Amino acid sequence: MATRRTGYSFGSRTLALSALAAALALSVAPHAMASTDNTVDVTLRPAAMDTAHKIPFVDVTIRATPEAAAGSPLLRLPLVSSNVKTVASSIENLKASDADGPLTLSSQDDPDGPKPYRHWKASRAVHGALTISYRAPITDALNPLGAAPPLELRSESGGFSGLAGTYVMLPDTDKTYRLKMAWDFSALGGDALGVSTLGVGTQASAAKTPEELESTFTMGGHISHEPSAPAADGFFSAWQGEPPFDARALMQWTHRLYGSYLTFFDNRGVTYNVFLRRNKVNPGGGVEVANSFVGTFDEGTPVEEFKLTLAHEMVHTFVGALDEKDELAASWFSEGLAVYYQRLLPYRAGQISRDAYLQDINITAARYYTDLLNTTPNEQIPARFWADTRVRVLPYDRGALYFAQLNAEIVKASRGKRSLDDLVLTFLKRRTAGQPLTQAAWVDAVMHELGATGKQHFDDMLSGKPVVLDSDAFGPCFQRTQEPMRRYELGFDPTVLVQPKRVIRGLVPGSAAAEAGLKDGDEILKPVPQDGIQADQTARLKLQIRRGDKVFDVSYLPRGETMPTWQWMASGNPSCTTAH
Repeated sequence: MATRRTGYSFGSRTLALSALAAALALSVAPHAMASTDNTVDVTLRPAAMDTAHKIPFVDVTIRATPEAAAGSPLLRLPLVSSNVKTVASSIENLKASDADGPLTLSSQDDPDGPKPYRHWKASRAVHGALTISYRAPITDALNPLGAAPPLELRSESGGFSGLAGTYVMLPDTDKTYRLKMAWDFSALGGDALGVSTLGVGTQASAAKTPEELESTFTMGGHISHEPSAPAADGFFSAWQGEPPFDARALMQWTHRLYGSYLTFFDNRGVTYNVFLRRNKVNPGGGVEVANSFVGTFDEGTPVEEFKLTLAHEMVHTFVGALDEKDELAASWFSEGLAVYYQRLLPYRAGQISRDAYLQDINITAARYYTDLLNTTPNEQIPARFWADTRVRVLPYDRGALYFAQLNAEIVKASRGKRSLDDLVLTFLKRRTAGQPLTQAAWVDAVMHELGATGKQHFDDMLSGKPVVLDSDAFGPCFQRTQEPMRRYELGFDPTVLVQPKRVIRGLVPGSAAAEAGLKDGDEILKPVPQDGIQADQTARLKLQIRRGDKVFDVSYLPRGETMPTWQWMASGNPSCTTAH
């Protein structure tokens, strides 16, 4: 475990970064960014580091040519995106001008909803090239809305990162634009480098709607990267700060795994980026964004577990999501397959051990079978996803176990001639053929393999009927066993944790939370990570509490009743030396 760096020095990476920047001609001045029709030119200018080696703000300049009548929607930025509070309410020094001179902008916010926006309108008609400039502050405050993906602006060790949808205004329309992202490091200097999901340095996207362009992730400043230049196979990674592990070695491992994925999915045209940054809530997790993964770490993040997170997110790049309107309702497919393959593909490639493969199976099984809410119908998951960790993990755990049992049934029905691999790879070819990947198409594909039984098992899974796996569902090298385990029990109303002010209510008498001394009315001062703790029978929940004028810490084991739980163990078959 590496010691957390307390000072700051560029060290040996100065030359590598400077050479890369020079080779790719990354130094682009703002005045060189001439606007063209249907292009949004964005220049990011991070401030100089403060005494803590953090970047306090990013100055954003946007150039576009949207023609708009007086009072018509002009620009917008989400107020909340994926439960992340954006900078929409904290923007400073907002200025606008067009071919006729300065513009006065007014703003209006959407009512509360899953993704409310702040909209900006001009007091008069807009003509010709529009230039917008403003300052986006970077704060170290934890996301006030609780559990959320790592997308908000963050800075460490002279680098910064954030999703465009959390700090970059875009046209308030459904028309398509190209996004051109440029970097101005004149205030930061040295070996600064800018990268994004669009690529290294100044890059432009394909034509997309502004909502799609919001999913552009950016990272810039004094950052590290691997390899030294973008690889021919399309892999690149970058990170800000100092992880508690050898980040370069981990990214080299990830690069090798990416090569095995290219072979398995038979898709050589897929590029892949990894961005790493510190996160104090749910470290070790992350989020898939536009053929990339934003991963997080903190002082205690174990590298072997993080490898499986990286393996999981890489699956998303090749598998994608179903073409359904409600992505969360269809996440049993994308997240379930990602969990199923996150251990199987690295195991087949010889990049994790059998013990690591088996351990990950059992983590999934333990969390699912001890989940008090594992009978929640799939249709209820979107509305309850962010409010309760026990619902949030269901698409992952239930989906993965469904796919494991489906694989076992296909293997047995075909007498070993076919497997889930054949079904999935054939199904994914629909996308390259221009056919939609819908839930109905998946049911048809399953029925082609297993008939009416396949549809019934699928319907059972969506309805919340517990998924029961055969003893040999993971192949002849493993067998099912049973162990007593305890249910996850927070001990008070879980919706408390997703509110701006977390005041405990609904305390369960006799729960571990009550026994630890918590009371209704206590205020929880910091966001609480739960997803990882829910999967660990021995992990304690640590809360910082305010009661009246006193602030103190409370720690307890958030577990309730004990119940028999399915687990898997090695079968002892001497012929088992490789993955099935």
